[in-house]
Amino acid sequence: MMRHLVLISIAAFVVAMLALFLVKHEVRGLEHELAALEHERQSHVEAIRVLRSEWSYLTRPSRLAALAERHLPLEPVAPAQVRWLPQRPSGASAFVTPIGGEREL
Repeated sequence: MMRHLVLISIAAFVVAMLALFLVKHEVRGLEHELAALEHERQSHVEAIRVLRSEWSYLTRPSRLAALAERHLPLEPVAPAQVRWLPQRPSGASAFVTPIGGEREL
């Protein structure tokens, strides 16, 4: 009887050791995966920082004004081009439709 108990104890010990080894191996794999994901996240954060800096550089008002002056054939608005719309009664409301007509609400 005592011999069976010793053999069962030894078998349980071996099974526990094997399970512990497998869990340890899985945890190490997950730690490596976590480290890789953290490294990838950090590289994305750095890329976002660089892109924000580049966006700020590219959208400077002085740079955009120079590009517009060089590539767009724009001229200052002449007074003859400005027209006043007729006054509407305060109760009436209208809006311009996408095809250019007016529609009363």
